[in-house]
Amino acid sequence: MSTAGIVHNGALRLRYVAWGSADAPAIVLLHGLRAYAHWFDDFAATAKERFRLIALDQRGRGGSDWAADKRYDTDSYVGDVASLANGLNLDRFALLGHSMGGTNAVAYAAANADRVSALVIVDSAPELDSRGLTRIGQELAITPARFESRDHARIFLCGLHARASDQSLETRLDWMLITRSDGTLDWRIDPAIFPLKPDSPERSWTALRQVACPTLVVRGALSDLVTADCADRMAAALAKGFRAEVPEAAHMVLEDNPIGFEAAALPFLERALPMS
Repeated sequence: MSTAGIVHNGALRLRYVAWGSADAPAIVLLHGLRAYAHWFDDFAATAKERFRLIALDQRGRGGSDWAADKRYDTDSYVGDVASLANGLNLDRFALLGHSMGGTNAVAYAAANADRVSALVIVDSAPELDSRGLTRIGQELAITPARFESRDHARIFLCGLHARASDQSLETRLDWMLITRSDGTLDWRIDPAIFPLKPDSPERSWTALRQVACPTLVVRGALSDLVTADCADRMAAALAKGFRAEVPEAAHMVLEDNPIGFEAAALPFLERALPMS
């Protein structure tokens, strides 16, 4: 079972989903570019027995507001994480971020060493492989503005996420799309997020070197976005860096091989966080 709530960053309403006991060590979960809080459902089903999990629908996605000022940059996302932490009275917590969420998690951890106890960076890096960037560009180019039915949307998403379970695909349909009164489906994501405005590699490497807490760099072994060499350099650049690779997983690591991801991340989190 999960619970949902709202915090505010000024006038912006931000939805979050939580699992586990309020007394357990807290982990804030940050999804990737086109995802949503419930992308972490499968991970939370296992991890909630040991941790308090809080996943944020990052601005412009899921059940959170679209930004009136159309700001979708790292500083804005970091401000939303601060609003979540302050709104839920999280004095000290871990961060786990996938892809874009990894960039946001690193930036927050670099600036808030007193609050972040551990960090997990999932298939996210200061330097991204051109193969993956090309794939994402091609996916965006062929993505319809809307779908005539849920079945049409399911077929399209299955083509992009072949390793996803049936349940994961249904969750994608629920939280990536909204059904209109005529039965058509539109995207929940704010079009103002595109075109992408990534941070410079220099800014990202600088933030990574400023992270003080124990940090696990997780790469999907089949990733076309994060190379093994870059993941190695990330772990070496961190003050307390560790490295893991999840087999049979491409960029969507938690979705592609959830058991493999849990085997990599949970032992690290159990070592890094004080367990009650």
